[in-house]
Amino acid sequence: MTPAQKAAFEAITGFVHRAAMEIAELPKDQRGAALQLARNSFAHSIADQGATDPKLVEICTDGIAAVLREIEASGNPSGGHA
Repeated sequence: MTPAQKAAFEAITGFVHRAAMEIAELPKDQRGAALQLARNSFAHSIADQGATDPKLVEICTDGIAAVLREIEASGNPSGGHA
């Protein structure tokens, strides 16, 4: 992996984890809308950088949802300091 690829991977991974933790702090009935907002935010961010691959947006959205499920399964679904 090149240094640029590693930096991109770390940035995306960090975004996924931070977004999931922030969403987990919300009431459960607000999480779906927050996930959509994170998806849109990421799509706009990568578009601003010249990338438009919808697969990348879906992969990140799926990643956020997966981390969110892990947070919920850990017994701390209302957030806190996950």
